[in-house]
Amino acid sequence: MPDVSAGALSAFGWSDRVLALFNDVADPVADLADAGSVPARVVRVERSSCSAVFADGAEQSLRAAVLPAVGDWVAASDGVVRHVLARWSSLTRVDPDPAGAGTQVLAANIDVVFITAPADRLSPARVDRELVMAWDSGAQPVVVLTKADLAAAGTARELSERLVGAEVLAVSAITGQGVPELREYLTPCKTAVFLGPSGAGKSTLANALLGEEAMATGAVRDVDGRGRHTTTWRQLVRVPSGGVFIDTPGLRSLGLGGDVPIGEVFADIGLLAEGCRFADCVHEAEPGCAVNRAVAEGRLDPDRFRSFQKLQREMAVERRRYDPLARKAEQRLWKERTKWAKLNDKRKVR
Repeated sequence: MPDVSAGALSAFGWSDRVLALFNDVADPVADLADAGSVPARVVRVERSSCSAVFADGAEQSLRAAVLPAVGDWVAASDGVVRHVLARWSSLTRVDPDPAGAGTQVLAANIDVVFITAPADRLSPARVDRELVMAWDSGAQPVVVLTKADLAAAGTARELSERLVGAEVLAVSAITGQGVPELREYLTPCKTAVFLGPSGAGKSTLANALLGEEAMATGAVRDVDGRGRHTTTWRQLVRVPSGGVFIDTPGLRSLGLGGDVPIGEVFADIGLLAEGCRFADCVHEAEPGCAVNRAVAEGRLDPDRFRSFQKLQREMAVERRRYDPLARKAEQRLWKERTKWAKLNDKRKVR
C-alpha cells in the first residue's frame, strides 16, 4: 500500500475510512499508473473546474473527465483526478437541466444536513421536501429555524409538532441563540452541508460558526421576500473549532427521484395508512382510505397532507418516467379501482 500522510487533510475530515478507500484505488500493485496518486478533498466546484486541498495544505485546481462533487475525496496526480473515492453519503436532486444526467450531486460524504428555514418567510412544505432529500442522502437531518429573533412566539414548537420527530433548532446569528448548539454538530471529522432557499441566512450562519465575516452575505428584497444568491458556487469550509461545512447557493429547483424515503418524513401518515382498505392505497380517491378520514375528522393537518400528496405524485411521475413496468402497474391499479368504485356505486343505487 502507498505510504500516505494525512497532514493538513486531518482538518478536512481525513479518517481511517478515507485511508482505506484511498488504498483501494491507489494500490500500485493493482495499477502502476496510480502509484503517484495522492489523496485530496474537493473544496469547490464551479461550472467547468474543481479545486481540492492536499496534505501539504495547498489548494490546487484539478482537471477531470467528469467533475466530482464538493466533499468528494479523490486520488490525484499531475493536476488530474485519477479516481473519485467511493461515497458513503451524498445529497442529490433531479438535475434541473433537461440535458443533464438525471441526478445532480450537491454534496458528498456528509454527516449532517442543516436545513435552513427562515422564520420571517417560513415554508413548511419546502421543509418537508428538504427533509426527504436529507434522509435520502444518508446523513442526519437537522432543521435550523434561522432568524429566530424575527419569529413569532411558538413558531419553533409549531414547526416541530408538524414535522413529527424531526429535530428543530431555533438559531439567530444576530443574538447568538442556538449557535453553540449548532457548533456541537461540527466535531472533528464531521462534515455538514447547508440546504435552504436564498435569503435563509445560510452564509450569515456560516460566519457565526467561523467567528468571522468570511462568507459574503446579502439582504432579502422587501418586494417579494426573496434573497439574492450571495453564494454562487458550492464550497467546503473548515471550522476552526473542528469539522467542516459545505455552503451552497439557494436552490429553487428541488426535484426528487422516484425512490426517496418519503416515509421517514411522514411517519405519522404511514401509521394512519395501516388502516386503509387497500394495502397499496395512495390516499387520493380510494374508498376506505384511513388517511383521508383522519383529515376529515381533524386528526391530520390538511396542509401537511397536501404536502405529502404533492411529493407522492412527483415521485410517481419520476418512477413512470424511468420504469415502464411501474407505469403499466399503476395504470392497471387505477383501472381496477375505477371498476370497483363504479360497481360499488351501482350497488348503492339499488
